[in-house]
Amino acid sequence: KHDGMNSHDYKNPAVAALLSIQPMPIAVGNFYTGDWGRGTLYTATELALFIPGMILVIDNSGWWGHNRYDGYYNASYSNTNWTKEERNTFYYLLAGYVVVKIISAFDAGYSAEQHNTNYALQYDEQSKALSLAFRYSF
Repeated sequence: KHDGMNSHDYKNPAVAALLSIQPMPIAVGNFYTGDWGRGTLYTATELALFIPGMILVIDNSGWWGHNRYDGYYNASYSNTNWTKEERNTFYYLLAGYVVVKIISAFDAGYSAEQHNTNYALQYDEQSKALSLAFRYSF
């Protein structure tokens, strides 16, 4: 039981997983569990896949004036046709991004479980006692 009087910072594995699976390229679940090293690694990997994918989308959608023009007279025409190479690159980036998000979510949930089982700090107000428990496997 984890109540407001508990000073142990319980980390909910489901919340950790949901925070990591959200669509933005930030591994929030790993940061939530306090695993800054893995959170930074997953975030950097997600950004490395997300940014080139968004550049492809922007270049092929006509956003911010990034259009391919066939000539002076076709300047008002936005060519949104993707080449086969661009499409394949985008799909590979998207698939990699989804895989990293899923791995990050599972890892964040696992990290939360590990965080919760390794130690517990509890204060009992009635007896004015503080208890600290460690669990370590050999």
